[in-house]
Amino acid sequence: MRKSLLSVLLVCPLILAGCSSTEEAGSTDSAAIVVENCGNTVELDGPPERVVLQKAPAVLTLDALGVLDRVVAKAGAYPEEYYSDEINAKLDEIETLSDRLDASGHLEITKEAIIAQDPDLIIGFSDTVNDDTVTEAAIVDEAGYCEDTKEASFDDIYDHIDLYATLFGREERGEAYKKEIAAELEGIDSTAGAGETVAIVYPTEGGGTLYAYGTGSMSHPIVEAVGLTNVFADESDRVFEISAEQLVAANPDRILVLHQTDDSIIEEVYSLQGADTITAVQKGQVTPMLFNYFEPATPLALDGIKLLQEELR
Repeated sequence: MRKSLLSVLLVCPLILAGCSSTEEAGSTDSAAIVVENCGNTVELDGPPERVVLQKAPAVLTLDALGVLDRVVAKAGAYPEEYYSDEINAKLDEIETLSDRLDASGHLEITKEAIIAQDPDLIIGFSDTVNDDTVTEAAIVDEAGYCEDTKEASFDDIYDHIDLYATLFGREERGEAYKKEIAAELEGIDSTAGAGETVAIVYPTEGGGTLYAYGTGSMSHPIVEAVGLTNVFADESDRVFEISAEQLVAANPDRILVLHQTDDSIIEEVYSLQGADTITAVQKGQVTPMLFNYFEPATPLALDGIKLLQEELR
């Protein structure tokens, strides 16, 4: 069940190549489909029938478009909290090729395991299966993960929907879904965090690299929407390494700790040298949040905002 929040101007689909003006619910239109994604021109002979997921962000959108049944295998983490019972039941029926993640949250899988599924579309890049390594199938990733990123905004959620609506020939459903989300986005309390600062961080296990998020990350417009000020708003990169000293110096009122599956990762923040001097730590305002509520730009961001609003009450 989707939740609520901020009025945003709907945008037109990124690309409408090979699409008819009307759409059948069970469309199998064989016209060629072409989209631009992460600096690549991605071509398909028609809507994909065998899809492999390497990441969780597209699941809600694929379900809303009525094409989640095209997914023949998945890899990575798919926390139940993200989805309704109905969607979780559908995911349970899809074979899991690997759920192994490294200390930075990156999927560990072989290219052979993915290609063995004979996909015509792979959604999500991994270190071993990406646009540099795969020629056997079309492959796309979330635009927010591409190197050529811009300042993130809520419009990026609509671009995300447009990408999959075009790939699967479901433009009409995509437009309906965008309207549904726009209606839900109207309830943001933009004063909930007024006057407070926040750092959005991603620690690695075992005292490894600490990452923070700047204006290229979807987490930035999310925290801004509820009135919080991102202490790293002067950084245009989506994600970047920081030291414990930088976090201590920024002294945020709140810290959001993003993670893939294990909220005990907040202990990595508490163990940083000088952490006890940070206002967020002193006030007990260090909050774990599942990663895809804040990254990348997808309909899951709506739930991220709602969770954040509840935390600020």
